[in-house]
Amino acid sequence: MAHWAVCVKGVALGPAAALFVGLAFSAFDERLANTPLVVSQIGLALFIYTIGLASGPSFLAELRRGGARVLVGVAVLLGLITAGVAALGTALDFDAGARAGLFAGSLTNTPALSAAIESLAPKIADGSVTDPVVGYSLAYPFGVVMMLLAAHFSLRRATRATQAAGPAAQPAARTTTSATVLVARTDLPVLGDLRHWNDARLAFSRYEHDGRVELATTDVRLVPGDLCVVIGAPDDVHQFIDWAGERSNRHLALDRTAFDFRRISVSNRALAGARLGDLDLEGRFGATVTRVRRGDADVVADHDFVIRLGDRLRVVGPSARLPAVATLLGDSDRSLGEVDAMGFAIGMSIGLLIGLIAIPLPGGGSVELGVGGGPLIAGLVLGTLSRTGRITWQVPHAANLTLRQLGILIFLGSVGIRSGATFADAAGTAVGARLAVAALIVTSTIALATTLLMRILRSDPVSAAGQIAGVETQPAVHAYAAESTKGDERVDAGYALVLPLAMILKLILVQLLI
Repeated sequence: MAHWAVCVKGVALGPAAALFVGLAFSAFDERLANTPLVVSQIGLALFIYTIGLASGPSFLAELRRGGARVLVGVAVLLGLITAGVAALGTALDFDAGARAGLFAGSLTNTPALSAAIESLAPKIADGSVTDPVVGYSLAYPFGVVMMLLAAHFSLRRATRATQAAGPAAQPAARTTTSATVLVARTDLPVLGDLRHWNDARLAFSRYEHDGRVELATTDVRLVPGDLCVVIGAPDDVHQFIDWAGERSNRHLALDRTAFDFRRISVSNRALAGARLGDLDLEGRFGATVTRVRRGDADVVADHDFVIRLGDRLRVVGPSARLPAVATLLGDSDRSLGEVDAMGFAIGMSIGLLIGLIAIPLPGGGSVELGVGGGPLIAGLVLGTLSRTGRITWQVPHAANLTLRQLGILIFLGSVGIRSGATFADAAGTAVGARLAVAALIVTSTIALATTLLMRILRSDPVSAAGQIAGVETQPAVHAYAAESTKGDERVDAGYALVLPLAMILKLILVQLLI
């Protein structure tokens, strides 16, 4: 198993390279095909469960913001794609394995491939159907490239729209900055009410009144002549300063005589899923949190912000009290690399049991979510709960990414090793050629249809890029969109909204093609 880091214009195959490396090695040595099936199943369960844990809170948040209509549109689209693959498969005389592989590869969905392999295992063994890995491997690159193009054109549309509207309509950068405002207004409310001024998200760290620097707590009311440090997106900060007064050349954040600041990591499992307001840092320690570093993104924090393990909080407060805040939050690098073994094992077990439940279909028959679907459902629910009693379901961000990467590498590598000889025999045949042509047709159609759907749903172009990546369940497309927009949170939100539903539907729909 291997993970190639070869990039072309910032885009790489990522973990999917493990599949092709496994295919290459197994094609040369058929003895490698004896790798136990349970190895790939363990890898897939790890990958899917950790995705669910990370996506659960974001999925529900987007659903509350009106994401239901997007999900309905995606469900209809995937149904039509399934019907199209079935029709094309009939026209080109594909068997069940070829159809399933074409579907899973065109939509770059590893769990769908796993479900197809599991359902067709006896027929694959006796050679009566084409191994789905053949169609998957041929279609996968087309799927990535076409959806990258779809995301690219969506982002170009966003750029053209903002350029046409002029500089005032340019979106605010998604990074955070701080500046000091010299207050001129006499009618300012308390700082707690200004945190969501003009739909912006702002934070305040310290202020100076009559020459004395104090912590900018939520009950402070600024008056003309006061200085105050305001934190937020650059455009939001600029607009607030123009409204409240003027920018001061003196930056209070650099004055560390009375108050200091420190980045503190949340590693205390008891705080998983807690709100910042519940910690009452102002009342207990005379400290406040101005921003939170989650992964590679900085976000402005407020009292309703839900903490996750691995978050790095920028805390401002008296120097003598910051060690006590660190003790409360944990601030342990070692703990951030660990998981609650009992919680993780129970959660995975719940997911595997859910995967065994047979879902009846209209007209008879049933489907199972299997190893790919059950852990996703469990992860979404438990990730949202964060913890139950003394059991912590949540996994620290860094540990989650490591387990996710390990799981997908194990799965794709073992699938490639088990299927290399079969792939080599079929790829150069007439069936392989027809599958390649079909893959080009299907992936082009998916890219066009998804782009059209986002226009019909009137998703803004940046959110649409994330939703396009979610429809394809493709991390490479998501990474491209996120990098192109410099971490715009709308990309992440669109991806988190669509990904769970698309993943589950593909698991079900692929079994209808078998």
